[in-house]
Amino acid sequence: MPHAVLPSAALGMHAHAHLTSTHKRGVSRGQAWRSVPSKNAVMSSTSPDQIEVEKKYAADDGVEVITERVLALGGAEQGSIQFTDTYFDTVNCELIAHDVWLRKRDAQWEIKVPIEGDEKRSGGERSVFREVEGPERCLLELKELLGVEETTGSVQSDDAYDSPHLLDEFMNRKNIAPFASFSTVRKKLTLDGAAVDIDAASFGHTVVEVEVLCKGVDEIDNATELVEATAKKLNLKDIGATGGKLETYIRNNCQKQLETLITKKILKP
Repeated sequence: MPHAVLPSAALGMHAHAHLTSTHKRGVSRGQAWRSVPSKNAVMSSTSPDQIEVEKKYAADDGVEVITERVLALGGAEQGSIQFTDTYFDTVNCELIAHDVWLRKRDAQWEIKVPIEGDEKRSGGERSVFREVEGPERCLLELKELLGVEETTGSVQSDDAYDSPHLLDEFMNRKNIAPFASFSTVRKKLTLDGAAVDIDAASFGHTVVEVEVLCKGVDEIDNATELVEATAKKLNLKDIGATGGKLETYIRNNCQKQLETLITKKILKP
């Protein structure tokens, strides 16, 4: 996913920020990818421990109209991908109660962990997240949050973290199971160094995500300014009460999880 790398600025909290690993975000093994060549296209991969600043907007004007605006302003179309997200939690919603989001995007495990001290949330998620990828690192985060019982199982051995089965073992013991799953078709565009993704979810909800990559928390403010300037150029509207994909899915399909999120003041009633 293409991004701009920005100069330093003070910390800003109006957009989503995720620490990412070397896995290219949004294109996991098994995903479909259609590339649309363009001389304006900017291609790059995600580097370790970079921060992705993201804000969601309404897609009321439609995919084609937004695409035409991007191209008319000198942006580029980079193709489309399709992926399926499945979200997991314990029976008692112990993860989302702490605003922690464990998901499997196609074959790739990811977990979003809120940054301590950040209290702003949007679409069922905080504005600033560490995003951890891979089963071994997700397992470490889950153990930190949920604890580890005394057991003779292999999950106790730090030397065995290279085994992809350890996460499954831990999840089985903690009764962590899926509570939400849906597919997304993502149209990928770029404008002024920002990524503009138009996501159409399988349950009928469409949202626009504008994203910029930066190297550290001191750059988030400038990244946020670029996100918002790009959205203004495209005449995008705040997502408002409709919410992002996951929030919308939860409100319509996951009553227990919704009650937990409202009780914990992560979502509004």
